[in-house]
Amino acid sequence: MAMVAALFVVNGYYPSLLKLAELKAFDLRMYARGTRKPHGEVVIVAIDDKSISELGRWPWPRTVLAQLADALKAYKVAVVGFDMVFSERDDIDREREKIIEGLKKAGISDGSLAAASGPGNDQTFANAIKAQGSTFIGYPLQVRSGDEAVRISPGFVAKITPPAPLAFNLVHSPAGPPPPLPEAVAYLPNLPVINSAARGTGYFDTPTDPDAVFRSEMMVIRFGRRYCEPLVLAVTSASAGGALTSLMLENFGVSRISIGREALPVDEQGRMLVNFRGPAHTFPYYSVSDVIARRIPQSALANKIVLVGASALGVGDRWSTPMGADFPGVEIHANAIDNILTGDFIQRSEVTAGLERVAAVAMGIAVSAAVAYLSASWSGVAAAVMIFGYFAFAQYLLVADGLLLGVLFPIVTTFITYAGLASYRYLTEGREKRFLRHAFEHYLHPDVIEGLVQDADTLKLGGERRHMSILFADIVGFTSRSERTPPEELVALLNTYMTAMIDVIMRSGGVVDKLMGDGIMAFWGAPGATPNPARSSIECALEMLSELDRLRRTDPRFVDVDVGIGIATGDAIVGNFGGKQRFDYSAVGDTVNLASRIEGLTRHFKVHLLVNRQTLEEAADGFIARNIGMVRVKGKGQAVQIDEIAGKRGGPVDAAFYEQFGAALSALEKGSTYQALSSLEELSRRKSDDGPLQIYLERLHSANGNGSLVSRLNPFKRKSTGAQGRNHLLFELDTK
Repeated sequence: MAMVAALFVVNGYYPSLLKLAELKAFDLRMYARGTRKPHGEVVIVAIDDKSISELGRWPWPRTVLAQLADALKAYKVAVVGFDMVFSERDDIDREREKIIEGLKKAGISDGSLAAASGPGNDQTFANAIKAQGSTFIGYPLQVRSGDEAVRISPGFVAKITPPAPLAFNLVHSPAGPPPPLPEAVAYLPNLPVINSAARGTGYFDTPTDPDAVFRSEMMVIRFGRRYCEPLVLAVTSASAGGALTSLMLENFGVSRISIGREALPVDEQGRMLVNFRGPAHTFPYYSVSDVIARRIPQSALANKIVLVGASALGVGDRWSTPMGADFPGVEIHANAIDNILTGDFIQRSEVTAGLERVAAVAMGIAVSAAVAYLSASWSGVAAAVMIFGYFAFAQYLLVADGLLLGVLFPIVTTFITYAGLASYRYLTEGREKRFLRHAFEHYLHPDVIEGLVQDADTLKLGGERRHMSILFADIVGFTSRSERTPPEELVALLNTYMTAMIDVIMRSGGVVDKLMGDGIMAFWGAPGATPNPARSSIECALEMLSELDRLRRTDPRFVDVDVGIGIATGDAIVGNFGGKQRFDYSAVGDTVNLASRIEGLTRHFKVHLLVNRQTLEEAADGFIARNIGMVRVKGKGQAVQIDEIAGKRGGPVDAAFYEQFGAALSALEKGSTYQALSSLEELSRRKSDDGPLQIYLERLHSANGNGSLVSRLNPFKRKSTGAQGRNHLLFELDTK
């Protein structure tokens, strides 16, 4: 609301900021509207290039114009309007006068000279327009600009000479000083002989806007005490049988201009917007030479309003209009006359101005609400819909009803309000998002943070089932280490360790779920999708072990630090768990529990990395692994196949050792106990400190000493799987 109010204040104090742009928008709208067919009562007889080529260089002798007047009389035109001024004598008349003066000095009498020379060109033209009987001639006014002193131009006069220019028939003016109107200080009259012969004279001044484009006709100008009529109004009145012209004035300016019963839509200055029918030459044009030579059909000119004006290139009287540049001035008048005859105007009133302001307020408030309650993209769509919708509505009113509803102020209000509020929201929300990211980046995975920032609805209790790989990692013997290590040193060591391990997990795309003293829980497969969670988790675990080796080499505190890592793959529930006041993004389920139990097995088997068989199968090839056996962990009724991951193929790990160990276990499963025992003892001589190897040898020796290998559940159990029996290795271990 504050932004909308501020825009209204700025527009009120500085209306010129948008005025020029609004004018240009009006031009584009008029051009886009296209061409409309004129009424057909107005035609233009043009002083064009064809006429000049046939009749000679312009200006022509007045006798040529007399021939034109005679021709127009013969065509029985209704009204003739000359869009030109005849303020100077004909050049031939000047020369003729010099010759007559010379002959007078030679003694020739005036009567003889008059009989011999005949009437002059100006008189001939005057006689022709008088005979035509309905000819109006234009004249220019010198209009005061502001309060500055005006120097009257050469030829212009400050006092009216008879016969006076045409003025409104009826004028209603309020008491007191005259209202503010365009005021002339002088005018350029036609020659008295021509002025007296014409039916009347009207000014042809048309005002330009600040960008020097003609969009209006000035329908009244005050000259002394007279309120002068324009040529277009005089011609239109005559064509309507001498319709009465009236002017109503108020203290603010013009309130009404009428011709007969037709009120013209003028502003307080008396300007009427011209409803242009189309680009130049939309009206019928006929060459002067064709009219004089009677090459035009009688029906083309009979009973028509004929405007005579220049359209030839280089002659002048060509202007810029909304319908294009280089527009003949005479056709501007033709458009205005056609508007009056048909009553087809472009109207801008207090109603349309008020509607424009209401639209600006409504659109400003609407776009504010859109920015407040919609996303950035949808609020942008809403703003665009408002802008284009309003423009379409305003254009419809212009085309269908001739109502000029301004488009720029409502559109600018909508755009600036949207841009300002969207920018404010972007900056404030950006700051909030940066704060959230900074505050939570130490606790949550970036994908979780991004989901929280983009959609706060995710910050609620609930979960979903996902296929995941879960990793648990613990420092071996951390409890005893904490008893003999000062707290400060222990915390520093733990922080260094955690930083290194967490960096590895984050680089792999995993989510660090919990830090539990010296333990780490991480997972892959949520919240974002992971192509192969099992493979990613194994590769991360191997990288964690490599990182620990680096710490051992570079930091003496880690010389005797060892870790155990367990991984399980399967379905789990992941989401926000806890109470309404505090909760964590975590994973729960049987797969999580299994991963924790498997991590505990690393201490029993004295290895670094154990996984369930599903993890190894989904990870595919590329790793050196060995089967540890079926293990019944605490909390699960069924035994689980466990495998050790020793490293990647092609690495420093002795792949042959693990292959031979696997072959021995295969022999044991098939019942070849002594073959398996022999193979394992051979491996023991090569690697006596291998945990699984020693456990298998110990169990085999113990069972063999008791004379039974397959009848007990401990250490191994034979399970029949058909006609052929297989020994399934089963360890019942407390992995709490």
